[in-house]
Amino acid sequence: MPDASGRDPAADCGPPVSTRTRHLLHAFLLVFAITGIAHLEVYPFSGFRLFSELRSNERVGWQLQAVDADGNEVPIHLGDLPLGYRQSARVIPGMAHRSAHERDEICDAWAAPLRARGVDVVRVRIYRTVGSLWPDSPPPKRTLAYECGGRAP
Repeated sequence: MPDASGRDPAADCGPPVSTRTRHLLHAFLLVFAITGIAHLEVYPFSGFRLFSELRSNERVGWQLQAVDADGNEVPIHLGDLPLGYRQSARVIPGMAHRSAHERDEICDAWAAPLRARGVDVVRVRIYRTVGSLWPDSPPPKRTLAYECGGRAP
């Protein structure tokens, strides 16, 4: 609609958008919609799953404890072990599907750096912990999930 001077303000918006730009925009929006509907996490077309999932007020984790000959437990902190061990906690959820020999191999690998420092490790205990995220909540509940290892150094 022309203004008082007789010019059409819509025609004064700059150069027209090219057909190539429109096609690229349509392709981008189509891929963005498909990844969102299919729940695909493909950068940069993220469905933002981490931010949209409902989370409970409980945190589930794992504690690794080295056990000496007297039954005393020494915590195994994967972050304090050599770099190759730091992400190895990812194998814990699948331990139930492994053979006893494979579980012993994994636990002995976690115990090896402690044994090299002179700690007498007889077994490794893996506890599943469940704790609340609320402030001033009690300590996490701990249940023994696996006990493995025990080979001589």
